[in-house]
Amino acid sequence: MSMLEASKLKVSYGGINAVKGIDLHVDAGEMVALIGANGAGKTTTLKAICGLLHHGGRVRYNGEDVSGRPAYQLVELGIALVPEGRGVFGRLSVEENLKMGAYVCNDKALIRDEIERMFHLFSRLKERRGQAAGTLSGGEQQMLAIGRALMSQPRLLLLDEPSMGLAPLMVEKIFEVVQQVSDDGVTILLVEQNARLALDVSNRGYVMESGLVTLSGDSASLLDNSQVRQAYLGE
Repeated sequence: MSMLEASKLKVSYGGINAVKGIDLHVDAGEMVALIGANGAGKTTTLKAICGLLHHGGRVRYNGEDVSGRPAYQLVELGIALVPEGRGVFGRLSVEENLKMGAYVCNDKALIRDEIERMFHLFSRLKERRGQAAGTLSGGEQQMLAIGRALMSQPRLLLLDEPSMGLAPLMVEKIFEVVQQVSDDGVTILLVEQNARLALDVSNRGYVMESGLVTLSGDSASLLDNSQVRQAYLGE
């Protein structure tokens, strides 16, 4: 059984049909990429799945219909989103941002342990634990956004454009952590404009165009697909 299953998912706003009845699934332990050009509907899809946008169709999580549930309930069930643009709390410190990610947990000792685990995962954040998040570099803010999401101990992590605006060396560091999180057993749905990078790290992929899924398959076959190579890999 799939951990996540979206069927006939539709999202409209402002008279625009942003997502037009797509089907996708993510099995437990998988990392699945969702690629496509700007405006294809990728971010809208993630927001609908995690309860931030009203949608048509069905979203199932571990076999349970969670359509229409508010986002905070989905976090309690084990779904976490790292949003496009990071969305850190700029005036709060690094450590305070991490604590915000653990709001579903009442065990103070566990929260302390999880913070230390994040500092082990992101050593640069440990050096800056008391620093205001708004003063961090873009890459450090991305690390913090991922760490904050992981503080809720998700079983399913939705990642929206983690490489956006980052230098290549920082992208490499971020994706080393993403791979480690996946290896630790967290299921990941990854939206990423860098199609080659996304398909290199994932098991399977979906290609979105104009609100529709136009291609899907294992990552190796998509990397070898002439349409994908021409449209998204610059060949």
